[in-house]
Amino acid sequence: MIKRLVCLSLFISFLHAQYATLRGKVIDESGEPIIAALVFIPKIKKGTYTNNDGLFSIDKIPVGTYEVIVSSMGYDTLKQTIDLSYPRTYTVSWVLSVQAIQLEAVEIVEEAQDVVIERKKVTTAVTRLTPKQIEVIPSLGAPDLAQYLQVLPGVVFTGDQGGQLYIRGGTPIMNKTLLDGAIIYSPFHSIGLFSVFDLDYIRSADVYSAAFPANYGGRISSIIDIRTRNGNFQRFTGKLYANPITAGLLVEGPIMKPKEGEGGISYLISARHAYLNQTSKTLYPYVNDTLGLPFSFSDFYSKFTIGAGANSISFFGFHQQDQVLYGYPVDVLWRSSGGGSRFMLLPTSSDLIFTGGFAYSRFKSQVINVSENFPKTSSINGFNGFLDFSYIFNSIDEFAYGIEILGFTTDYIYTNALGFQARQRQSNTEFAVYTRYKKVLLSKHKQLADGTPFERAVIEPSVRFHYYNNYNYISLEPRLRAKLNFEGWSLSAGIGRFAQNLMAAVSDRDIVNLFQGFVAAPEDLPDKRLKHNLQVAWHYLLGVEIQIARRLKGSVEAWYKDFKQVTAINRDRLFPNDPLFITETGYAYGTDFIITYRTPSLYVYLVYGLMKTERFAPQLRYAPIWDRRHNLNFVAEYRIGNLISRYYSEARWRFSLRWNLGSGLPFTQTQAFYEQLSFILGGAQTNYITQNGNLGIVLSDAYNQARLPYYHRLDIAIKRYFALSERMLLQIYLSVINVYNRANIFYFDRIRYRRIDQLPILPTLGIQFNF
Repeated sequence: MIKRLVCLSLFISFLHAQYATLRGKVIDESGEPIIAALVFIPKIKKGTYTNNDGLFSIDKIPVGTYEVIVSSMGYDTLKQTIDLSYPRTYTVSWVLSVQAIQLEAVEIVEEAQDVVIERKKVTTAVTRLTPKQIEVIPSLGAPDLAQYLQVLPGVVFTGDQGGQLYIRGGTPIMNKTLLDGAIIYSPFHSIGLFSVFDLDYIRSADVYSAAFPANYGGRISSIIDIRTRNGNFQRFTGKLYANPITAGLLVEGPIMKPKEGEGGISYLISARHAYLNQTSKTLYPYVNDTLGLPFSFSDFYSKFTIGAGANSISFFGFHQQDQVLYGYPVDVLWRSSGGGSRFMLLPTSSDLIFTGGFAYSRFKSQVINVSENFPKTSSINGFNGFLDFSYIFNSIDEFAYGIEILGFTTDYIYTNALGFQARQRQSNTEFAVYTRYKKVLLSKHKQLADGTPFERAVIEPSVRFHYYNNYNYISLEPRLRAKLNFEGWSLSAGIGRFAQNLMAAVSDRDIVNLFQGFVAAPEDLPDKRLKHNLQVAWHYLLGVEIQIARRLKGSVEAWYKDFKQVTAINRDRLFPNDPLFITETGYAYGTDFIITYRTPSLYVYLVYGLMKTERFAPQLRYAPIWDRRHNLNFVAEYRIGNLISRYYSEARWRFSLRWNLGSGLPFTQTQAFYEQLSFILGGAQTNYITQNGNLGIVLSDAYNQARLPYYHRLDIAIKRYFALSERMLLQIYLSVINVYNRANIFYFDRIRYRRIDQLPILPTLGIQFNF
């Protein structure tokens, strides 16, 4: 009996050993991965699609020789014969050539994904942005990621001149921004309409607004994961643009060309400068009472990549600086710089996909106050690294685990209006391990038109163990995302626990936060609600997607964030013994309704959000300044004509508009004014009779219970493209921000008794040259 069982086991093992696995990467001629390319083996009628990195894996292939067909819209079909005679894993890299065809016949796959229900992954509360999508938005100057983020579900933008971006109830510090794995501490410039990332080098940006998976950690609200593209591996190319706001240049090309899709070295260099402080006084003299807009910034980025195929490593560096020279009341300056490396390896004869990276970044911010001699500075510098081990099996299922380590040092000096100074200098190290799994459950009774099984459900459990060394605390963070698919619609859900060490060195109650500062969780946190000092939140998510028509999709996303513990600066500190920080709790919830329609010539996007945010401080319950209850965004673009060559596919004319309507933000009304005397230097011996005090303000005890008027604004843009040659494309564009010149209030300057409005009508004319 035992011999029979042993023989049966050996026979089963022998049968399993007769299968091979084919995996690899599909790229275009410039070395960029092709998303959703079909890799199909006709002989066994088996295939799969490439993922967001252009990777694919087909397992359980009987050993033998096969013809493999690789196809993607806009590219020539590739037919390749491959010998899979041995039962092992084969790794390949295939290059698809661009196919010159009529624009109306082509729907770029990454553009079309937003109007089709994705049955193989949970997409609720996740938005993938590409440069082609971002270019749709009418922009001030050149298109920018920051301007598109404002139309996403659940996003609240508090102002053009120093406003902040809040994602589904979370403050800016609760959002983590990654650039190829490197942590970017200040992702947006002071003017608010520009990020520190030039659109030219972005490949994609994944925005997780709630319930993100366990490979992301260290923040309790949202994630923006930006991936940059490689430099062109085949030829020298670039882009040059200029407008009244910014001017930029990008160049890229090969140092060594790859052979058969493998090897090669490429470079990419991007530089951008904004000179709005110089041009606005001449071109827009009506802004801020002829004072113009005092904003200027510079961004620089470079990247070198070794390997165009399945195995690659890249090295990148960045430098950003920003200054706001108001004169009164303050001037603000900050700088950020850093660099890192990221790699991907597909070991031969193994199913493993091995990725990793290491990065270092630093940030320093300074406030110069003309009415005070007290310093206000903040700096943070730190490193982070990760290793991720993932597997693709059954062509669509995924399993991964990884480790992450990071450390940072903060130095913060702040003086409040009463003259009390707070300083914190602290170093922190953190270590995390995580695992995630994605399983696609196939229907046994339902099939698609091509004969493949219907993807009935997707389940994505994950868990993260995050160790905070300074507090000797391990945060257990379970997460779960799932989707159930039906004919023409799907139901999604998500839940998760999230923890965070880093906190903002500014008060969340300030409308204008040009100063950006960072501190670690304080060790002496008063009135803490948990056994530790970290900030913690739970996310709950429910979504429905409906395929209304072939090119029309509707979505509803309901979300709830329970902030169990939030740490904030104590801006009401009166005495030296008063705590530097306070502990708050809160919640945010809402429902977003999204409609997306797309054809080759017309794009329509409509999103309405209903939300509420509330905070609970010691002896105070209030609505924070980003509590916008109603928010509506309408975006549309229409394209006319074709410009086709081997190197570009563009419409001759593009017309776009965006209209935004938002309910008023909360504020606290003024009750009285008084002379504020200082006893800091002289104490009880201060001669208050001869002292010239500052103007003090008495605020209403009804904190943030008043509301500003409704906000609404219309932006439009017209773009005209000219084909100068097969490789050269000229673009002339005109955009107008706030077309009907709506006077949207930003805030009221109580000291000078002056209303400060957001941007008035601003027309810009620009030119862009691709070569």
